[in-house]
Amino acid sequence: MTLYPVFLKLEGRRVLVVGGGVVAEQKIEGVLRSATDVTVIAPTLTPRIRDWKQCGLVKHLPRTFGSGMAHGYFLVIAATDSPEVNHTVYTEARSAGALCNAVDDTPYCDFYAPALVSRGEFQIAISTGGNSPALAQRVRKKLELEYGPEFESWNGWLGRMRAALRSLLPSGEHRKELLHLLALARPGQPVRQNEKGGKHGQYATRRA
Repeated sequence: MTLYPVFLKLEGRRVLVVGGGVVAEQKIEGVLRSATDVTVIAPTLTPRIRDWKQCGLVKHLPRTFGSGMAHGYFLVIAATDSPEVNHTVYTEARSAGALCNAVDDTPYCDFYAPALVSRGEFQIAISTGGNSPALAQRVRKKLELEYGPEFESWNGWLGRMRAALRSLLPSGEHRKELLHLLALARPGQPVRQNEKGGKHGQYATRRA
């Protein structure tokens, strides 16, 4: 089955993570890049999750998961060390109308968390449809070398240039060509015509 790739907007959405161990910690770190309302249900927490709790980044319910606890959440992640508990979380989440992912248990997932290259708002997601997380991680490491941290500020600059060009030029091929010309460059290198040539001989330099 071919998956439909999306990036979810989690700001203002309620997110539930069931589990307080190392795996749950990894999943919480991922959702905190976007989510602003995260609740963790677990009897105990890792030191790092406790730090997030003390900083107000997550809420904590110190108990085991029970019936009805998935109600009202948009996204639910089951990340305990018990497959039975994770399956229960998935069933409850589906009944409540929430999207759910039971970690490393593909039949109990509405979505898979991809391997991710994250440079701020510039993100590259890699998925093998759950077939080989190892391959996804291999590709991620290769892409991290090609797209370094400088792409975070570079992407922001491209966004500002896009907004400026949209305000200065009417919609059409001229504006589209300039936007693509900018995107062809790399951080710290001149922006110039592509090898096939173009209508614009202007150059600019942007350092990340």
